[in-house]
Amino acid sequence: MEKKKPSLIKKLFQIKEISVILPLVVLVVVAMLVNPSFLRMSNILDILRTSSFNAMIAVPLTFLLASGRMDLSIAATTTLGGLIAAIAETNGVPLVISLLLALLVGAAVGVLNSLLVEKFEMLGFIATMATSYVVKGIASVITNNNPVSGISDGFQAIAKTRVGGSIWITIIYALVIGVAGQLILNRTKYGRSTLAVGGNPETANLAGIDVKRRHSELFILVGIFAAVAGCLHCSRFASAQLTAGSGTELTILASCIIGGTSLRGGTGTVTGSLLGCILFATITNALLVMGVPTTWQNVVYGAILIIALLIDIFKRTKMSKA
Repeated sequence: MEKKKPSLIKKLFQIKEISVILPLVVLVVVAMLVNPSFLRMSNILDILRTSSFNAMIAVPLTFLLASGRMDLSIAATTTLGGLIAAIAETNGVPLVISLLLALLVGAAVGVLNSLLVEKFEMLGFIATMATSYVVKGIASVITNNNPVSGISDGFQAIAKTRVGGSIWITIIYALVIGVAGQLILNRTKYGRSTLAVGGNPETANLAGIDVKRRHSELFILVGIFAAVAGCLHCSRFASAQLTAGSGTELTILASCIIGGTSLRGGTGTVTGSLLGCILFATITNALLVMGVPTTWQNVVYGAILIIALLIDIFKRTKMSKA
């Protein structure tokens, strides 16, 4: 008996990133119909630029989530990373050293998270939230709640440079990091073992993978990239602000989940996470273009997240019946 071919809908829902692709397509079509200027190249590049900062954190966070862990301290680390780099640079420390100091601070936050979660076996949600409060407190103390301005032109060029006269360099950064992350997660032993750790840590441990060490590595990696994003925020706005990165932890986390990365570990897609970041940046931009009050932004965020999660549930249900 000839095997029945899967329907088009079933094939569609086999795509990992479908739960973010569908809302993104619908949103773009609606925004375009309401205001055709939405599809202007300058507007598209603005969306990509806005999403690029979150995307650079979403890549390592995808690995961490896929391994079965999470991090809610990324926004606070973003803030502190930018502040450390700005304080150092404005006090005469060479730019390269200032940036390295920021990355070291990000790594230190990652080490703290890994100690709390892996050594003391605290819940990741609670531990990284506590870390977030500590990091925010440090940022407030060292700046006395004041922004740090006066960074050099060289520092500003890191995020303000345009490639080819039109493409913001942060888009290139995010693209390179995203491509590298996708290849590592899907084409290398390290990526496959990370997914194995998230899927079944006991089996992964028996297979010779040091599960706790892998989690620690990923916590540190997330901290470093959060600090990188902080430095880029500082470069973009020519000053380090205490509000830099504020509230992005849930947006980035939601971007990864919508994109197809499981909170329970074992599955992850960097491409989906990047599309998720673009989706949230598109929502904000589309509301402005369509003349919708920004007070509706969180309502739309939540509605799209619910729709995306329902799509994901429907997809998993279809797959289980296949």
